[in-house]
Amino acid sequence: MKKGAKIALGVVGVLVVGGVAAAAWQWNNLNALRYGLTMDSGTIEQKLQENEKALQDAMTEYKIPQYTFSQEEIAQLTDGTLSTEEAAKRLLEAQTPLAAAPEGQADAQQAAEPPSEVDQAIQEQIATMYVLRSTYVGKLEAIAQSAIDEYSAGAHTEENRKQVVYDKLDQLTALEKECDDQVAQVVARLRELLKEAGRDDSLAKQVEQTYQEEKSLKKAAYLEAFQNG
Repeated sequence: MKKGAKIALGVVGVLVVGGVAAAAWQWNNLNALRYGLTMDSGTIEQKLQENEKALQDAMTEYKIPQYTFSQEEIAQLTDGTLSTEEAAKRLLEAQTPLAAAPEGQADAQQAAEPPSEVDQAIQEQIATMYVLRSTYVGKLEAIAQSAIDEYSAGAHTEENRKQVVYDKLDQLTALEKECDDQVAQVVARLRELLKEAGRDDSLAKQVEQTYQEEKSLKKAAYLEAFQNG
């Protein structure tokens, strides 16, 4: 692995170690530490893909189109020029036009009942969750890239590598708290909407668990590489 990649991977490794040292009761960090010490990179990547599918399944259930943000959109989400609300709107509007649907499918789409007002609101929250995930990853990669740049500009020593990583701890902690707060709002709103629709809160639990698991797995990936790098 190249030295720059090691720095990028090491950034969140320090967040895990620092978090456990400061608050050993934080289950997410403890879980990440366990994953990082017991799984190899291939296994962690497989688990990340399985976890991502859980969110995609929720999107499919509520007829939200699969959407991949462009690099330009990710950059805009990262620097704030594209708002979460606008990005979620783009995602929900990315439906295949009815005119372009295969023969027979168009009739089925026309016959299908439009989603209820509460289902539309649920769609918006799931789309928002997808946007938050993309935003968090984009910001995380931006911090990692800044660490790579700082390391490249300085002495290429093990001591400097660790110092650059530790210097990012405050940024990473703030980023995680920001994302946690936003996800908590989405989950709370989902619970309200599901209750209003007379449904249980299994979808809200799934969204929350998917987010927490992805955080643990991503931290584990960085930690595993940091420990071995």
